[in-house]
Amino acid sequence: MKFRISSLSFLALVGLFLSGCAGYQLGEVKPGTYMGIEKIHVPPFKNLTLEPRLSSLVTNAVLTELQADGTYQVATRANCDAVLVGTIREIRKRQLRAVRTDTLRSRELSLYLYVDFHLEDPVTGQRIGKRGDDENGDGGDDVVAAEEPVDGKSGEDTVYGARQGLVIGETIQFVDASYQVGERNALAVVSEDAADKLVSQLANGW
Repeated sequence: MKFRISSLSFLALVGLFLSGCAGYQLGEVKPGTYMGIEKIHVPPFKNLTLEPRLSSLVTNAVLTELQADGTYQVATRANCDAVLVGTIREIRKRQLRAVRTDTLRSRELSLYLYVDFHLEDPVTGQRIGKRGDDENGDGGDDVVAAEEPVDGKSGEDTVYGARQGLVIGETIQFVDASYQVGERNALAVVSEDAADKLVSQLANGW
């Protein structure tokens, strides 16, 4: 009886060990195009919007995410394998919920932050992993599929899903008496969301 109990206990421990390791992968998981890249330099992102704080918010968020992810090391330009070039293209807001007594007044806004990015060779400045690379091995340039709207809408208000070279941070901005405070908090959150998606694309390819 003691032997049987000991055997069951051993099998249970083995099962727990194997299940605990199920979430881990051996070897590199980064995209093939970036396999030789270990160290990345991140200069301040270019800001094309009218929000002056966005460059520092997004750049710092990306640095934090890179360090937390661990796939790449953050380095100076002098000893890096690639330079991450980012451009904050646009901020979009859309009414999510209006005040009951006045539909023109917003209570909640959907906030979207569009960020373009790519990696460059630190010596030549040539872009690494261009869109349209021959990933299928058919000898020709691959056609990048058109961006699909995630909410089924069309026109100027369409919000598109993230694709290679572009990430879209998303969050909700609550509109109250202190509009500026709500906007400041929302910009910080949307910057973190965009940074998380950007690093995920660099580390995992999606």
